[in-house]
Amino acid sequence: MMTKNIALICAVALPFSTAAWAADALPEFTRKVQLWNCGGAEPTADGTGVMLYRAPRVVRDGLDTKTPDGKEKDGAKQMRVAVHSEIRFVLEDGETVGNVKIHLRNEKGGSVVWFWGDILAGKARLPTGDRAKPITPTGHGLMFSLLEQYPPGRFANRVCRVAVTGLDVEFTGIEGNVRPPEPEELDSPVMLSYGTSISQGAFASRADLAWNALTARGLGHDFINMGSSGTAYCEPAMADYLAGMKWDLAVLELSVNMSGCFSVEQFTERAASFIDKLATTHPTATIVCISLFPIGTGDLWNGNKARTQAYRDALAAIVEASDHQNVHFVSGLDLLSFTGLSPDLLHPTDQGMIEIAAKLIPRIRPLVDQQGK
Repeated sequence: MMTKNIALICAVALPFSTAAWAADALPEFTRKVQLWNCGGAEPTADGTGVMLYRAPRVVRDGLDTKTPDGKEKDGAKQMRVAVHSEIRFVLEDGETVGNVKIHLRNEKGGSVVWFWGDILAGKARLPTGDRAKPITPTGHGLMFSLLEQYPPGRFANRVCRVAVTGLDVEFTGIEGNVRPPEPEELDSPVMLSYGTSISQGAFASRADLAWNALTARGLGHDFINMGSSGTAYCEPAMADYLAGMKWDLAVLELSVNMSGCFSVEQFTERAASFIDKLATTHPTATIVCISLFPIGTGDLWNGNKARTQAYRDALAAIVEASDHQNVHFVSGLDLLSFTGLSPDLLHPTDQGMIEIAAKLIPRIRPLVDQQGK
């Protein structure tokens, strides 16, 4: 199945079924771009800009604030973090990129990486404070002269994709004569990713080097990252939200953060319901469930190894018992080696991210091809 990224309200592409705000609530400048992986985009307090949130307030308010053992957790905060969230546009005829200035700001740091199509063209730190300078997504003359001469990747080469990562990012304007991409310029199926900080991209040196971003690119899919650092508890509110999105492939990393504070029985109940919801609403999509990655999940800690394996076994059993033929299991132990881990022995390094993607892509590709027949 091929999902086209059709611009919705105010030319802002929102990968979910219903908007949490009125069409006329966003500033006029948002009509010039497409926002991607910004499903919770909402006006700033003063109404002059847009908060680049990944989930609407109604979803954020439905996420757990405490674990079963009483620990304070804030999945709602993680949904306010832009993660490979993109501002996409195309230069109008006669416009030059030097005239384009994107106004972004936040208070806690972050990063911006921009691409022309799939061509990496530059990166910068996210501006902070009211005196922040605007960002111009540059390239160079030779690159621009070749854009239309070579075949594109997942996107038309003329599409500029400004990928933003950071907490409470405000998008306050864009200068230049630009337009949102047309559907045919973004004609790729969509991969949804859900999981922990490993999915959110912790320890990757750039957003596009996270294992799921690499996997999506290797499969030729557009990418929605709903990773949730420190959380990913398979809440019903998140299941309903993801079920309302348009996607062709879901890759679910479930879920090291549940293994420390949910019993195996609680994990089984939540994960089974979560997977069933997505499979029921997307019967023609492919759903891949990845069990806990090795080492830092407790494999080396006395008394935890058997418990950790129990969560892996539980996820495998959920998939085995599923009535949905589009649900598949992949063992996290098969995807990552000890040498791919960062010093915390939990999160992969860039090399580990590459290793996961390199091993996962050939596992997923035949499933996607078979599902599409």
